[in-house]
Amino acid sequence: MKITALPLTAKQGKKKYYMCLYEGIRNAVLAGHMKRGDQLPSIRQAAKQLSLSRTTIESAYQRLCMEGLIIASAQRGYFVDVDEQQVQMRKAIIAANTPPQTKETYKDLRSSSMDATMFDDALWLHYLKDVLAQKQWIMSYGDPQGELRLRKALLQYSYAMRGVLCKEDQIVVGANFQSLLYLICSLYEGKRSVGMERGGFVQGEQVFRDCGFTIAYLDYDEQGITRRSLQEQPIGILYINTASCGTRKQALSAKRRDELLAYAREHEVLLLEDDHNGELRYQSRLHPAIQGFDMGKQVIYMRSFSKLLLPSVRMSFMVLNEKLHHTYQQRKQNYHPSSSKIEQLAFANYLSDGHMEKKIYRMRRRYEEKSTALMQLWKERLPKETIVLDESALQLLFYPKRDPDCYVRSAEAVDILIQRQRDASIALSFAAHTKEEIMAIMNELIDVWQKDQLV
Repeated sequence: MKITALPLTAKQGKKKYYMCLYEGIRNAVLAGHMKRGDQLPSIRQAAKQLSLSRTTIESAYQRLCMEGLIIASAQRGYFVDVDEQQVQMRKAIIAANTPPQTKETYKDLRSSSMDATMFDDALWLHYLKDVLAQKQWIMSYGDPQGELRLRKALLQYSYAMRGVLCKEDQIVVGANFQSLLYLICSLYEGKRSVGMERGGFVQGEQVFRDCGFTIAYLDYDEQGITRRSLQEQPIGILYINTASCGTRKQALSAKRRDELLAYAREHEVLLLEDDHNGELRYQSRLHPAIQGFDMGKQVIYMRSFSKLLLPSVRMSFMVLNEKLHHTYQQRKQNYHPSSSKIEQLAFANYLSDGHMEKKIYRMRRRYEEKSTALMQLWKERLPKETIVLDESALQLLFYPKRDPDCYVRSAEAVDILIQRQRDASIALSFAAHTKEEIMAIMNELIDVWQKDQLV
């Protein structure tokens, strides 16, 4: 069918006429008034009919062609080119532009956020602006291994704060833990089996499975994975969160560290040391990283700054051992950087100026105040219930006597969001709230659990 009259949407403000025509035709197609095969007037005819310039008509038609709503046929003209199924899909895409009506809640006790008062946005903006002003720095993709300026800063920081011993050439910067783990899995050529605590790092387990590794869940006690369990399940890689081990979620002890390191050397096992917020411990004794006792033989050291800097700034790094470092250098130019060059350079200057160390000391005091108050509250109100402080993860772990899902549903009824763990515990993060906020939320949570006779 030939279309004799083209629709125009009402012109508002500074909207161009070609947009009014484009929207009018698009709306007519989506409403079913124009169907596949219908022919539009030629550019000359449409210009005369609407008293618009040919350039305006051509601009509208070109936009409709780019979106696939119409097609230009040589020597014939323009035709509608969508069927009913495509119309419905386009309606759904346009509707997706409408902001969703989400239910806002500040009572989020999951571990995906941090305390906003601990982030100096003006200071971070200063470093970003400083980098953006250096045009010669930001007009290239950057080093796939991570910017040298940042690797030098990380070398000094990880040595001073965690006792890591390496060269900047061993450091690889990535957007997050998972991207670095994928790289490790591609470089590693040994036995495709990983040993780890059950439920210790779900995202890491997914990476290993994606890369064809089997997961061996190892037994652990209060100090972490036992050497006996390692001997029962031969593995090629051992993953340890050295900042939060075993049933008590304590830092890996010196004795257990020496046992695991001796096992890794004896059996040529690659040891992945996840030092998650290792320098944030404030109640238990700080221990240096395993990597410093290994000198780059069997240990790969890994870190993320999500909870130290800002979760939305994706910044992680690892220190490769000698073998994987050699393999990586042979393939390095085949990789692209995964972390923003601008943020890397800003973070390098932030680290070099000592702001991270100062911030950590403030964070320790703040988190110690919150965790001490929460533990005291729990002791007073629920003295018979089991709770464990996981310092490095900035959360309490509650081990309920009943199905954890009952507690989750009860909390959701009063808009409190909590997180069930794979070991049937419930994680209650205090990272994202002030002391006053978290105390109020925890009191409300205990009230609703008592009302529902769960505690």
